[in-house]
Amino acid sequence: MFKDSSAGPVDPESNRQYSRFDQLNPQWWDLLARLTNSGEALPEHVRLVGNELEIPWFNRRLRLNPAERNLYFQPLTSASPSWQEGLVIMVLFKYLAAHRRLPPPSALSNENHLSGGPTFFRGPHLSASTLIARRFSAAGAQMLKQGELWGGRPACYGEFSLSFEVFPGLDWQVVLWEADAEFSARAQYLFDKGLEKVFPLDVIWALGNVIAAKLMNAGSVILRTEVQKTEIRF
Repeated sequence: MFKDSSAGPVDPESNRQYSRFDQLNPQWWDLLARLTNSGEALPEHVRLVGNELEIPWFNRRLRLNPAERNLYFQPLTSASPSWQEGLVIMVLFKYLAAHRRLPPPSALSNENHLSGGPTFFRGPHLSASTLIARRFSAAGAQMLKQGELWGGRPACYGEFSLSFEVFPGLDWQVVLWEADAEFSARAQYLFDKGLEKVFPLDVIWALGNVIAAKLMNAGSVILRTEVQKTEIRF
């Protein structure tokens, strides 16, 4: 589905064959249609607005229209959800439809402590936290300011850190250590280990891409990595 490369992470948004929400799995759209029309109780934190479903998402309200196979922020803004953001949301709905709510909180983890994580999060699936470290290597305060635009709150990890409530019960931390005379900048993602019950590894990776894109002005940023010289588009 995505171009494989050993040179560095590959962003799904760069694959123009998969750029429209109607290209997401048709069974997921059918599931949303059933939730919209069944009259049954909806999963926790999901509400019906006319013929659309609405959820809280990154400190905004996001609506999904199964009939038109579209999703958008409400009120309408210039910031539209990305394709991989749609992927994450659809898989979240798949889980919520089956379990009604997210798993209870457990210990914080990172990608390398997930089952299969050390093998998966490398090469083309390298965590986008690498890009955050390069972008904000000497600008931790700017990272905090950027994160506030999407509901990020200062947290207590590293030198600079943000906590995002992606969805109620789904928090994601971004931790940054700025570069100094001795060490290069480093960034890390932290999230509840129970997230691996909700998402497969490729969707956790995609959510990391979404976080990085929001921090770096999604839709307009082109980065070139210093070491791998791999162009990453958000």
